[in-house]
Amino acid sequence: MPRIRTVKPEFWEDELLGVMPRDARLLFIATFNMADDEGILRWTPAYIKAQAFMYDDDLTLKDVDQLMRCLTDTGLLFPYVGGVAKQQMAVVVNFRKHQRINRPQKGKLPPPALGAWPVREMYARRDGWTCQLCGSEIPRRIVVNDDHNLAIGHIRPVAAGGSDHPSNVRAVHQACGRSRYSSAEDEEFIPPAALSGLEDSLNESLNRSVNDSVNESHAQSNFDPPVGTGGDFSSLNHSLTEGKGREGNRERKGPPPPPQQSSTSPAVSQTGERAIEDRMTDAFLERYKAGNAYSARQIRRVIADTLANGTDPDELWSALERIGAASKPVSAGTLQFAFAEIRKSATGADVLPFRDRQQQATDDLFDRAMARAQARMQQETS
Repeated sequence: MPRIRTVKPEFWEDELLGVMPRDARLLFIATFNMADDEGILRWTPAYIKAQAFMYDDDLTLKDVDQLMRCLTDTGLLFPYVGGVAKQQMAVVVNFRKHQRINRPQKGKLPPPALGAWPVREMYARRDGWTCQLCGSEIPRRIVVNDDHNLAIGHIRPVAAGGSDHPSNVRAVHQACGRSRYSSAEDEEFIPPAALSGLEDSLNESLNRSVNDSVNESHAQSNFDPPVGTGGDFSSLNHSLTEGKGREGNRERKGPPPPPQQSSTSPAVSQTGERAIEDRMTDAFLERYKAGNAYSARQIRRVIADTLANGTDPDELWSALERIGAASKPVSAGTLQFAFAEIRKSATGADVLPFRDRQQQATDDLFDRAMARAQARMQQETS
């Protein structure tokens, strides 16, 4: 059943949404109404078209499927196959940040299974890779000290009637989760001593992330198979095809790679002993750090993951220059916006997909309307 929802004014200024097709932005708003109070909704092209585009005859199921992929590709929605019936579902990742539910109803749709790593990773991204108990950062790659690795804890324990629905789960350190489980529910949480050495684990995770990005050949596409309740994967012919929307690479940090341009002299060459992401980070901070609260670790992580996506170093550096000149934070969203601006200036064309199709559809509707008007005029005069 559709619900009454709200849209924040910041929605229209969001840089990530701003470079998406208009129909995709409209669909994202529609998911607020279609989702239950947990942010979960059915996620098939036929259902979405019937709910959000019932009067748009110019949109085919294939067009709707592409719009759905836009939302999963950017990580706004997370698709999965859930429940005994293997239903094709999706969860609006930051639903409770978008919506304030006065009297939330218990979710009836099956949530994603917490045993699947992509699901736990999705919740960690939702929580900013920050432990919701101690407030410290969680390593994004598995580290040797398992106490520091990611775990998903329940706000209300399952034994006390808690569920696996999004509103009842949170990202925590393994050690923090165990400490909370063994203490009284109303007792003040004290970070466990097992968190000592967390900074070393974070550095280890960052180095492993960079090495994986450079050495592994599995730099994933924007649409991987959706995760099933039992770890199943479903092909796109049957479900949401290929879509674990993330931001880039394994964590989907970084925007999709822009069109490649050949370059014989990259802005930051890959010669020398130090990795290119280190030298590019140093060059950026040297030029733009004054007056800005830039984090070297965050910048290096974004640069490494963007390069691992196959982005040309020259294009990446041009995007970083745009961000630095505007004193904006270096993130997946700002990089995507900068790449969009570069593509616009380079080609002079609108970067939004479906533009030609939408314009053609508009022209066709106009022509049909004119033909009907002329036919009525002829009938009246005859």
